[in-house]
Amino acid sequence: MHISCSLEASSSRHRANSNLGDPLGCCQKWRRKLQDLILISANNPLCLRYFRSETSIRGEKRRQLHSKHPWVIHPLSKFRAWYEVFLVFVHMMNLFGKPIDAGFARGQYPLYWGHRQVSIILDVLCWIDILMNFSTGFVKGTSRKIEMDPKQIARNYVLGPFFILDLLSSFPRNLPYFIMKKPFKPLLGMINIFLSLRCFRIMTLMSLIYRISQYFEINKSKGLIFLFCSILITMIVIHWLACFQHIVPRLTGRYFVTIPFEESWIYQDGIYELDLRDKYRHAFFKASSEILGIRLQYYRMTITVDYVVAIITYILGKILMVSIWIILAVAILNSRSMEIKFEEIINQLSEYMKQKQLPFNLMSRISQYYNFKYQKKYFKEKMITDLLSEHLREEVNLHVCKSLISSVGIFGELTPDQLSSVVAKLIPEIFLPKDTIVQSGSTSDSMFFLSSGTVAVYTHSGKEMCHLQDGEYFGEVCLILRNQSAICTIVAIEITQVYRLRKRDFERTLMKNKSVYNKILHLAEIRLKLIHQAEETYKRELFEKSFQIDPATKSTTPIEEL
Repeated sequence: MHISCSLEASSSRHRANSNLGDPLGCCQKWRRKLQDLILISANNPLCLRYFRSETSIRGEKRRQLHSKHPWVIHPLSKFRAWYEVFLVFVHMMNLFGKPIDAGFARGQYPLYWGHRQVSIILDVLCWIDILMNFSTGFVKGTSRKIEMDPKQIARNYVLGPFFILDLLSSFPRNLPYFIMKKPFKPLLGMINIFLSLRCFRIMTLMSLIYRISQYFEINKSKGLIFLFCSILITMIVIHWLACFQHIVPRLTGRYFVTIPFEESWIYQDGIYELDLRDKYRHAFFKASSEILGIRLQYYRMTITVDYVVAIITYILGKILMVSIWIILAVAILNSRSMEIKFEEIINQLSEYMKQKQLPFNLMSRISQYYNFKYQKKYFKEKMITDLLSEHLREEVNLHVCKSLISSVGIFGELTPDQLSSVVAKLIPEIFLPKDTIVQSGSTSDSMFFLSSGTVAVYTHSGKEMCHLQDGEYFGEVCLILRNQSAICTIVAIEITQVYRLRKRDFERTLMKNKSVYNKILHLAEIRLKLIHQAEETYKRELFEKSFQIDPATKSTTPIEEL
């Protein structure tokens, strides 16, 4: 035992040394890890918005790997998810730091210890974000497709609303002092205005927080997320207005010389000579007072009637602000009526399952079915489609089954009228993992087209034959061959959506096209032959495992007796 352990230890050390001595192997390893980070990840919860099955996710990976630009970062990758967490920190630092830098910095002198270093770091992070926007794919608006072409990515970002804003607000404020001894004051004023443009990124920060709540699956407590965003927006707005109180007199009085600086509240109250904390405290109090409609002439007050009135007014102002946020919350909830209806249905479903005392496994499968079918938005589909005219209903069916039509090869040979007839007769069905779609030996009267998901094919004895994926079909053997029961068992491996075509509809539509019918017949004969061969081979293997054949007498003896 000791010798074997020492041999294993020496072999492991040898493998480690060989890996260290093989730089190409290490490079390939790190290359694969990096590529895995930037490719689409099935663990990203946002994938369900655009890809309904693991097969489609794998197809998206292959599309990126085989494209001309495989190193473009996918917007649904692991790296992008963690980078957006980092972006929340960057945007918050910029939204709080840039206005202080623009409103309170005096020339090349730092405001506090490490201010210049912090300012430079923020500028570097902003430029890194600009470069990342040029190397990350994006989702096209209505088509919901992922664009990975660098030219299209650059065009989308440059022509978008944020490129000029990011470029101007990332301009280094201390750069003019390194280039010239005495920079022009209007130039410094323009730089301060550019830094102030960062405030338009506040909605980007809110959207990032919402996306991160989905990454970490905390989006169920949407009320807390909304409360957090409301408080954060309020703090940012008051902070920006506080800096605005200080930057406007400086810009107008010192840089652009339109209003005398001596007439501003900063100079008259002696605030100009105070340190940063006192300046910001006065500016914050002034901004808060003006937000609430309070006009205070003095900031140092004793307990008088004016002081009590100011406190009462402040409290009433807070109640007003809370009321405004409540109205905004009601408006947002109304815009999410479909999601709220879905949550009500889920609550009713949960109470129903508890009352009926269903087992936990069954309860989980029913919830999984509802989540996949409605995608967290409840609507009465049958009522909507019944109100449409027949022509509109056909157009809707063709659009809904667009991906199925493009993936099923035999549909490409149908005429438009035949295709519309087939699509109108298709019945959508959803199967959960381990659900049996077709049972071997049973009489089946339907043909199934696989829209999304993966199913496994088993013979009657239980031998696994293959997997079928998006765009494939099964069940045609029972429809074409007479007196033929199902020759195999079809079981769903993941959540699978299929479209079922009944036998009478099959005869009225697909059988009328001879080319399509011959292809289906040819595939059915091949499948029947392969299934029978695999079944015979599997039975022979089971027989040989259970019995031993005597070559002299050719008699069989059970292995248990031997």
